[in-house]
Amino acid sequence: MRITSSQLANLNSFDCIRFSKDDDFLRLVEDFKNPRNENLVDYIQGDASNDDASGRTACYLVVDKDREIVCYFALRSGLLYSEFEELRLYERHKKLKKYLQELTEREKTDQAETIIKDLSKKLKESKEQIIKRLGRFDNLPLHKQVATSYPAIELSHFCVNEAYRYKWAAMGFGDKNRIGLTVFWHFVIGKVLDISELLGSEYLYLFAADATVDRYLVNHYKSFMGFREDLDVLAIQPIYDFRCTFLCNTINAMAEGRADFFETFNDDSNLA
Repeated sequence: MRITSSQLANLNSFDCIRFSKDDDFLRLVEDFKNPRNENLVDYIQGDASNDDASGRTACYLVVDKDREIVCYFALRSGLLYSEFEELRLYERHKKLKKYLQELTEREKTDQAETIIKDLSKKLKESKEQIIKRLGRFDNLPLHKQVATSYPAIELSHFCVNEAYRYKWAAMGFGDKNRIGLTVFWHFVIGKVLDISELLGSEYLYLFAADATVDRYLVNHYKSFMGFREDLDVLAIQPIYDFRCTFLCNTINAMAEGRADFFETFNDDSNLA
């Protein structure tokens, strides 16, 4: 059963506000708690305000009418891409060329001469193959060459205030309607859709920090929040996220998931 008018009214009573727009938030985030995600608590109580004010990240606080924080999330612009075979050919060509140069600088032996002759032939064939596909070249440009780029939005941070759960339970939401999922589909995806109305955005993605054996967090993102890890797109992954799992989906798919989430928001038995 779809979300009820009273439940929707409760959701719409919350405000979604940029962190740096109100100095009071610096005091309010001191009460933000999430024992399972201390690093995310450290961020909202530390660097988040400066990141938001500087424009590095858009950090949003979801607050109720009493100014208590329900959740926070952060978005920033990103870019995904797919590679093309020609670039891999060029990378192999460079490795062959380097190996050949190293061999020619060593003391010559009959065996080395044979290898050099074979490598020279392969290098010539490699260059002819690349020229056939890319045209003549000396060096490819310094910038990373890709087949296709995709405008995207990164969900860089997302965390529920565990201290708010007692109030959430009294607001008429069933067990199925957990804070994180409801806020994600209503506010996070709502904001992503607003942004995509203003600029070209094709994908939403994140890096899931999940060190569990059963991949609990990754599977949660995939099963309940619409993310996938089987799409043929790649991301530029900073050191901060090296041990994380890249997940993404198209914004169109997320819009459909949002509609489905609220269409089946309630179990009929819960409202009987």
